[in-house]
Amino acid sequence: MREFDYNASLNRLQQHVNNIKQMLETAITKKEVDGTNSNNNGVPYQNGLQAKQSLIRSQHLVYQLHEYVKEEFIAYGVNPDNIYPHLKEDKPETKMSGLFKQKDQDVCIVPSKIKNNPELITWGAMKNENVKTEYGRYKEERILATNVRSQLSSVNKNRDTLFEREFAEATNLHLQYPKLVLGEIYLIPVYEYDDKEMKQEKIKFKKKQTNLEKYINFFQFINDYDYSKQNFYAYDFSSLIIADFSHNPSPKIYLSIDELKKDGLVSPNYNANYDSLSPVQYSYRLLKKYNSIWGFDLLN
Repeated sequence: MREFDYNASLNRLQQHVNNIKQMLETAITKKEVDGTNSNNNGVPYQNGLQAKQSLIRSQHLVYQLHEYVKEEFIAYGVNPDNIYPHLKEDKPETKMSGLFKQKDQDVCIVPSKIKNNPELITWGAMKNENVKTEYGRYKEERILATNVRSQLSSVNKNRDTLFEREFAEATNLHLQYPKLVLGEIYLIPVYEYDDKEMKQEKIKFKKKQTNLEKYINFFQFINDYDYSKQNFYAYDFSSLIIADFSHNPSPKIYLSIDELKKDGLVSPNYNANYDSLSPVQYSYRLLKKYNSIWGFDLLN
């Protein structure tokens, strides 16, 4: 496992967040997604809002963060062949079998040194469904799994639903695999793009900011999983990318509470510690945790 390089990791993160801004604003101002002005059925986008919605549905924005995580794993010594989906690919994802359901995980490192041992699921809510796990329980617990999400609109409105989904995902897997190393990285904007202005192909931002304190508090609570404490709802590491897309030419990524206070985005007396949620150190911390439990050599 290679030594951590903060500046290199930050540069990779910044580049992918820059790409997200560029893709979004191209869709809004030029009604263009992936180099075309029409949807998959050949129907032209009527306005920037339609193009932006098509871009969101395509998942291409969040795939920028998938690529960031993959690049980080590779930079710190993981065999690229063991990362699924592979670099610059979006399939196949890795299906894992938790206590309640099977679910594809966004980016996984699957140890090739352990043979697959398909077995019938005889546990939990799926025990009578005649379904199998491709890898077998022994191997599944030794996969390093990470989920990647972004929420760029209706951030405050959908917060409760989003939060419930977060701890449900971790609980499903950690109850079945207590030593599974599992993480999540999540992007939220400081200010949302204004949907009304998109209809005129204009870039403007809503005045109301995202309630960042709520997100920081929640992600801190589901951070730092410890199977000996049985806090199964938590991730080994959760990470929050807080980005202000109104900054030009590049979005501003906030990396400390002091930075947020300086720009008036959290209250002056807010005393949370954002370091543990750092998106710059996210992938490296997962690899260190994995090394402490299973040994880094399994990932190569």
